[in-house]
Amino acid sequence: MKTLPFIFTFIFCLSNLSYTQHPTKLTDKNSQEQDIGSLFVEGVNTISAARQKELVPKVFSKALIDSKGVDALQQLLAKFHNSYAPLEYHHSEIKQRNVVGSNILMHLYAKKQGAVMYQDFQFYLENLISKKINKLMFIAEVSEPISLPNGSIDQKETIDWLNSYVEKLNNEYDLSGCLLIAQGDQVLYEKGFGFADVDRKKKLNSNSLFSMASGGKMFTALAIAKLVEENRISYSDKITKYISGFSDNSMADNISIHHLLSHTSGVAQYWWGQESEEFKNAKTINDHLKMVLNVGITKEAGVEYEYNNSNFILLGAIIEKVTGKDYFVIINELVFQKARMKASGFFSKERKDLVTPFLRSKVNTKEWVSAIPGNGKGSSAGGSYTSAMEMLKFSMALKKELIVSKASLATMVSQQNTISKDEQYGYGFILEKYDNQISYGHGGTSKGVNFEFRYFPSLDITLVVFSNQDNGAYDDLKRNTIKLITGAR
Repeated sequence: MKTLPFIFTFIFCLSNLSYTQHPTKLTDKNSQEQDIGSLFVEGVNTISAARQKELVPKVFSKALIDSKGVDALQQLLAKFHNSYAPLEYHHSEIKQRNVVGSNILMHLYAKKQGAVMYQDFQFYLENLISKKINKLMFIAEVSEPISLPNGSIDQKETIDWLNSYVEKLNNEYDLSGCLLIAQGDQVLYEKGFGFADVDRKKKLNSNSLFSMASGGKMFTALAIAKLVEENRISYSDKITKYISGFSDNSMADNISIHHLLSHTSGVAQYWWGQESEEFKNAKTINDHLKMVLNVGITKEAGVEYEYNNSNFILLGAIIEKVTGKDYFVIINELVFQKARMKASGFFSKERKDLVTPFLRSKVNTKEWVSAIPGNGKGSSAGGSYTSAMEMLKFSMALKKELIVSKASLATMVSQQNTISKDEQYGYGFILEKYDNQISYGHGGTSKGVNFEFRYFPSLDITLVVFSNQDNGAYDDLKRNTIKLITGAR
């Protein structure tokens, strides 16, 4: 992922997109989105600053031009030229959200000449009429875009196609991980592919223990919901009832448990990928809490949605304060034991049975190196270990009310960050919509770690995807499998 000047925005979780796909090819001269896509690629490929300036008003919205200026946008195309030219254009897709006033996302797929992986340029568009670029979100590395079969996910032909696609990603892009799809408690497809160790001696399967990264936020939120059910806390409780030490008590006094769960607290982010020894080796909630209190509060509660690990560290501290027990013990009692997830937990990264996260040793290579960061234990913001089969147990435990009641879960999977027009977040669950299929779940990403859990209630389908690599093919597998499940072609 490339960082881009002045209009780059990080997207750390999936958004609630309803997919309306409009694929176009370079040879399709009558397509509006093809015009924008091919003109953008032309702007990247040309060495002429004059031609780039001519293309700016044809590609970018008037609002963006008024805000940034023609010269700045021309310079952006020039910087892309230095990084990506010559680009070979593949096609563009538009994904339209089914919420009033929401943004329209375009994916533009192109490949640098001679490269193995494609680039997925992701833009917010002005509207469906002009289709001009209003904001560049980010650029992701992906495998070659493909055409999907039209059959439903429970058909043998679709499963056979999916299996061949997984094998293609493994063979051609060296993708390593695990995929599971189940309807109810019946597994439709499960496959481990690649290896759990850098030496390629230990093959992956559906019982391999992967890191979930931020996926563990679901467990923290469920523990809070259980304490609410037991009338031991309330979502409206102010956090200063349980935690002291804030540098600005007047701002902290306005933050509720609701604000933490919905990422609307205004607390500053204590960790966003930096490599501090303090973070890498933290083993207790209190270790993390000290860092959260140190960064403080930057905004008034309830004003802005910002996905933020600090919120869930504070929730972990509240759980310990209310129960008088270690956070890791409580999650084991309230979640893992209730769901019969006997293999899941928060473990030292030195354990030999854990899947090793991989990073590429060089760009466009199949050589991988270990990405284990320190010897921390995870936290209430994420970092637990589980397997695909264990997550199916988790999904069924939610459905059968083994962890929290149906009413509590309904609250958790309803939008609680109502101030956000983009991502819909409940209490520890991300809500997504593909065509007419609503789903809930959570993802997780860190160095060498990719995870997604998603449940589609109307289909009674559970999806679990893991990868122990920084490999763009993971995103393709996840995205295309969701399209197969939902029919959102």
